[in-house]
Amino acid sequence: MNREPNFEASADMRLLELQRNALGVASTPTAWQNGGISEEASIGEAQTPARAGAVLRLEMAASPPDGVIAGALVTVSLALTNDGADEARGVIVCAPLPTNTSFRRGSLVHDGRDQPDDRAESLAGSGLLIDRIAAGARVSLVWKLSVKLGNDPLVLAPQVRAARGAVLGTGPLIVSRKPAELTGFGAELQRVDVPLDSAPAFAQELSAVELPIYELDEEEQLVYEAADAALEPIVPPSERLATPQPDASPPAPAPQAPPAPPEPAPLPERHAVALATVFDRATHAFFERIFSSTKPPVLLDHFLFGNALACSRGYDGDDDACVKQHLDAQAQLLHRMKLHEKLGRKEPLTEYAGAMLAQPSRLRESNVMAAPRLDAGVGVILVTELGAPVVTTLRKMEDEAGRWDFVKGRQLAQALQAQGVISSAPEAARDEVQVALREYAQRCAPVIQRFFVRARVDRTTGLLFAPEPSLDAAARGVLAALASVMPNERDAGMRQRN
Repeated sequence: MNREPNFEASADMRLLELQRNALGVASTPTAWQNGGISEEASIGEAQTPARAGAVLRLEMAASPPDGVIAGALVTVSLALTNDGADEARGVIVCAPLPTNTSFRRGSLVHDGRDQPDDRAESLAGSGLLIDRIAAGARVSLVWKLSVKLGNDPLVLAPQVRAARGAVLGTGPLIVSRKPAELTGFGAELQRVDVPLDSAPAFAQELSAVELPIYELDEEEQLVYEAADAALEPIVPPSERLATPQPDASPPAPAPQAPPAPPEPAPLPERHAVALATVFDRATHAFFERIFSSTKPPVLLDHFLFGNALACSRGYDGDDDACVKQHLDAQAQLLHRMKLHEKLGRKEPLTEYAGAMLAQPSRLRESNVMAAPRLDAGVGVILVTELGAPVVTTLRKMEDEAGRWDFVKGRQLAQALQAQGVISSAPEAARDEVQVALREYAQRCAPVIQRFFVRARVDRTTGLLFAPEPSLDAAARGVLAALASVMPNERDAGMRQRN
């Protein structure tokens, strides 16, 4: 005969029910409710959780894993595996670009299928939507990074979000750089003298060394060519105007007559593609106020300064290649950007690119040992010589005028930046100007390359109003060196009256 349970006499049962309610466990039928199943078996079944939900496991790898140098190509692999029992939904993967790297265009692969570059921008920016990953499924992403100049290691720290499902992440992946890296702006050279009898063995040792992989796309190659060539050493201006002394001493005078005075040696000639510009006192005062103000300068101020330091006219004073016309138009665009920022007007970066007005194909060689025919007036004459790599790069920009953008405008100005000065100041002061100009060019090159990478993701003018403390001191050094060779006001007034 079945009997109803006596809860008044069973305190243990009531205590068990209270514990279940406190833990949030549903009540289970007892032996009198399930037709004879024991209470111990029911409790055991209730304590066994069912496998449910989505659990994403993140894995990441890089090749090569360490020891990379500038110009190397790093392949990044990311895998997401759903180890749960349910489908993961709303999955978003974000992988910001490490410092001093750029995305290799056309290299993003999703599950073995090539992806357009706009999805790569989403991956490096707000995040790439994968949407759903079924239970037990695996999703893979592979892309390539080009390593830029710098000493900091590459830190890969992707983030994964999911609307439904937990994410088991992993720590950041760090790819170290090769010690004592050789860059385009400084290298430690070591001389190795190899005996002739050991040359074959030495060659075998060199062939056994594993060399890094260099794969630069066309736009990145322009950066390296322009930066490297713009920093090539040139003949100091003091040597250009120096008249060489005759090697042989004058013949001994005849006993009856005094020796005839030696004829002046002709001015030597050396031909190259050379440009010059006038940096006057008003321009010097304008930038001195910018870089000495209590308000810190921004990147746009340095782009304006670089445009003012760029040489634009030939030594004969003509602008046959329209370089000065191009730089004047670029200066107007940069000043317009400052005005629009003050007015709160926001425009895309492409609105300030302008056009390629210069015609580098019309650049011709001239005698660089002769003084430029420019009237400095109240300033100094800045000069530069363009090597063959720079001329080739500029002509390539002219041929591809349809691909002109804001970044190429900065690269062109950097390639034309002055490397020396012609002034009546002492030679030591002129040498200080050359050293300051070279240091500023070296510091500007990686900044422009970093801006080139960031502009691919953020195409607004906000990047131009960020401070660049690494360039401020170098710019002030250039202005101080130019002030030491700038003619004083009395000399300038006398020159104007004459």
